[in-house]
Amino acid sequence: MKHAVLLIEDDPDIRMLVEMTLRMNDVPVVSCAEGSAGLKALEKSPFSLIILDVMMPDMSGYEVLRQIVARFGENAPPVALFTARPEDTMAKELAGQHKVHILAKPFEPELFAQRVKALMSV
Repeated sequence: MKHAVLLIEDDPDIRMLVEMTLRMNDVPVVSCAEGSAGLKALEKSPFSLIILDVMMPDMSGYEVLRQIVARFGENAPPVALFTARPEDTMAKELAGQHKVHILAKPFEPELFAQRVKALMSV
């Protein structure tokens, strides 16, 4: 059974656009505006994919990812680092690891939804 996508994104406009894009493509989504709220959501429900903004004010996406891996290890859902800098060295290195991918900003909604659906199956 597929679970919802967890979106952790601090920018309200981007968060709303991603939510609308996914819901219009029949992908359930739960969203959080900060990393700490996303980590709490992970404690309460299973998710098929985490879309994780890299640059956030309360803690970076990299720190959130570190905590997800520390808490869930191999049982962690796939994570898509959501970044306007997909060529960032750290993002590229992490994307080489098991279950970590990159989703670039800005995005074309239809292609974004297709990519998310594919990542939910990883």
